[in-house]
Amino acid sequence: MHRNSLAFAFALSAALALPELAHASPEQDALLFLDSRVMPKKASACSARIAGYSARFEPAFRAWLARNKAHVTSGEAFLRADAEKTRVPFEPDVEAVAVGISQQWTSAPLPTLQDNCETLLIQLKESAEGG
Repeated sequence: MHRNSLAFAFALSAALALPELAHASPEQDALLFLDSRVMPKKASACSARIAGYSARFEPAFRAWLARNKAHVTSGEAFLRADAEKTRVPFEPDVEAVAVGISQQWTSAPLPTLQDNCETLLIQLKESAEGG
């Protein structure tokens, strides 16, 4: 990974720990974009070990994505522009961080994975309901 990847990973980690944001800045939109890339990877780890998870995740994720579409698009544009200015490859860094997080979820003990997967669904549903 590139030298700026650690800063990128830190920003992504912060994004994953934050509740629904007020969408007041391009940085917050960038965090939503990163969430949009990481959540499906997390769900894949969940689906691999939890029967029926995909059927629960997909509708919740689609609702979340529809609600946040403009912010996700804005966040992607912001991150792409920043990557261009800093000459950091955008797609490889985003993918590397998403894969790294997915691998952590995949290797987690089943009880931890189950907790994480349920929390992800709750966060998506609360966000879609405006909570």
